[in-house]
Amino acid sequence: MSVGYVELPLPDSPYEMWLRGEIERFLGLPEGFRAEIIEGDIVVSPAACLSHNVIATRISGAFAIARATNPAFPWETVVGTGVGEPSSKGWIPDVTVMDRSRSEQASAADLIVIAPSDMAMVIEVTSPSNADHDREPGPQHRRKNGNRIMTKWTDYASAGVEYYLLVDRDPRVARATLYFDPNPETSRYESAVAWEFGEPIVLPEPFGVTIDTAEWTAWPA
Repeated sequence: MSVGYVELPLPDSPYEMWLRGEIERFLGLPEGFRAEIIEGDIVVSPAACLSHNVIATRISGAFAIARATNPAFPWETVVGTGVGEPSSKGWIPDVTVMDRSRSEQASAADLIVIAPSDMAMVIEVTSPSNADHDREPGPQHRRKNGNRIMTKWTDYASAGVEYYLLVDRDPRVARATLYFDPNPETSRYESAVAWEFGEPIVLPEPFGVTIDTAEWTAWPA
């Protein structure tokens, strides 16, 4: 993946502009592109392809089936909702899992963004253009001020998001990994369990949801 970094003067902080929905317009982004704020940097992602969105939809579908079979099931998925942690982090996860009562409260309040504490689990599906932003940082990540740059993986751990399901469609990986036991002090997840594509994902309690991955595919090599 090739990523470029440019310095661009802004009329306000990136986070505040993101919160007001002004970043995309200011940057003149084409329809479907989205901007997120990771450690104060504006990260732009193109519109996801159909196969990416199918996986996100089927994950949501597994939660919908669980609720249809058990009316007491407390979880629901939300797609395309902004999650903010002032004043330098603003994400748009592929799928967010929320307690249904909290989702109803946030919806009734017409919140523009929700807080990390509102998420029971966050789900990201990688794309070729921005996969490194979703993963645990490694040697391939650029360095900033002498430290390895943060990614969504470290951001979510730092924010204390209890569960992070990363579906990595890279053909060299083709695996879903559930990270848990976040350590906000080190910005790391301490535990993980993984499933290869084709194996059912069995999410532990408090979710108790099984996700069929038999038809999931990696992006073209």
